[in-house]
Amino acid sequence: MPDVPSGLLAIFAHPDDESYGAGGVMALAAAAGNPVWVLCATNGDQGGKPGEMGVDHSLDPEIRRAELTCACKELGIAEPIFLGYRDSGMEGWGAPEGSLSRAPQDEVVERILTVIRQLRPAVIVTFDPGGVYGHPDHTACSLTATAAYRRAAAEPGGPVALYHQALPRSVVAGMQAMQEQERRKSGEDKPPTEDDVRQQEAFVKLARPDEEITTVVPILPVVERKIAALACHDSQMRGRRWDDPEERAQMERMFGSETFVRVDPAPQPGEREDRFMGLKWGRA
Repeated sequence: MPDVPSGLLAIFAHPDDESYGAGGVMALAAAAGNPVWVLCATNGDQGGKPGEMGVDHSLDPEIRRAELTCACKELGIAEPIFLGYRDSGMEGWGAPEGSLSRAPQDEVVERILTVIRQLRPAVIVTFDPGGVYGHPDHTACSLTATAAYRRAAAEPGGPVALYHQALPRSVVAGMQAMQEQERRKSGEDKPPTEDDVRQQEAFVKLARPDEEITTVVPILPVVERKIAALACHDSQMRGRRWDDPEERAQMERMFGSETFVRVDPAPQPGEREDRFMGLKWGRA
């Protein structure tokens, strides 16, 4: 066991959350010699067929577990750790028994705390309180991971920094413009589903004002790793033309940096960037 906390633990709700939100930071941290882990709270078994409420969204959880294992290999980090809760599904779908959003918060906090004590990371990353777009599992993950961090940080050898992954309003606006451009280019006239509309509205509502973003990490040196990790999540990324140069260039523009709010230690007035405290945690 190390004498001081070391490395990064990313705590997210579903397989693919990690690659979208912090894949670049994890790859950078690993390349800099830090141990890096992903703790995934659910099996992602409601990540199947997209569409309206009432549609069967069930998916073999082993598929999503395997996809996350693949993504971790692409990012150069340790194999994933699963808490094993069921995926709650989107708001309004009706969370099944055994899902994360229905689990007692104290129970989830204790289980996360056990992992933190075993791994002794220096830095923890999770969702911001809005869960980026309000998914019940995302918000539950943010709440319980943040509470576990607070308890662990108060113990000897506990973690020293907490970051919330968050999207600034300017990025959300850019994403929407890019998606509209894609839709027009494809000539698609199919109306968006109710779930799609709800998710887009949540993105806009829950996006953070740009001035609240404390940490912007350029990830272009490892963007190919992030894209490769996303490609592992085939059940979620179908339709992406990974070998199309134009689409790859668009992906690089979309994923050229990752944005966070440093929760602890609290930023000083006017502090804007810390590049994740130098990406060297607990290492000489």
